[in-house]
Amino acid sequence: MPFPTIAWCADMLKVDAVLLDDQESYRKMTYRNKYEIATANGRLKLSIPLLNGRNQRVPMGEVQIFNEEDWQQQHYKSIKNAYNRSPFFEYYELELRRLFTVKYDRLIDFNKASIDFVMQSLRIKKEIQQLGDNTIEVNIEAIDWRIEQQRDFVQKPYYQLFENKNGFLANLSILDLIFNEGNLAIDFL
Repeated sequence: MPFPTIAWCADMLKVDAVLLDDQESYRKMTYRNKYEIATANGRLKLSIPLLNGRNQRVPMGEVQIFNEEDWQQQHYKSIKNAYNRSPFFEYYELELRRLFTVKYDRLIDFNKASIDFVMQSLRIKKEIQQLGDNTIEVNIEAIDWRIEQQRDFVQKPYYQLFENKNGFLANLSILDLIFNEGNLAIDFL
């Protein structure tokens, strides 16, 4: 999941390591290649284009990004337009820009890089491992986000740039919380 949701990040704080399953089958209509940000017009879903579209029949580790479109530039511009006036965007902009200038061929590589960005921004020190490495013992008490389901996640409201227009938008991409709350973002998780 690129730039995971706030609920995902809250769950991440409860575990010792983040496990990315590169052997699970790609599932269409999920957030494996999508994330949502807040704009002046409400929620905006950004989607990473995939080679062969969403009809992938391969493991996640083999899902290829369709780089013929300049999706990275489009996503970066959308994020910048949405958050440029937020209190903390400027503090993270350089690293975010770097993330969007690297060409990624596989979706799992971009997803891992975006999670690395989030953990660095929130100063979280957790290991990210890929399940396909076959060297990992999975804890039975792990939180499995491969199956997206409703969780009992109560979001503590925080400042949002367009809240006066859209109302509070819960469980967006963690980018929203980071750009609006900066170092205090971890306290909301």
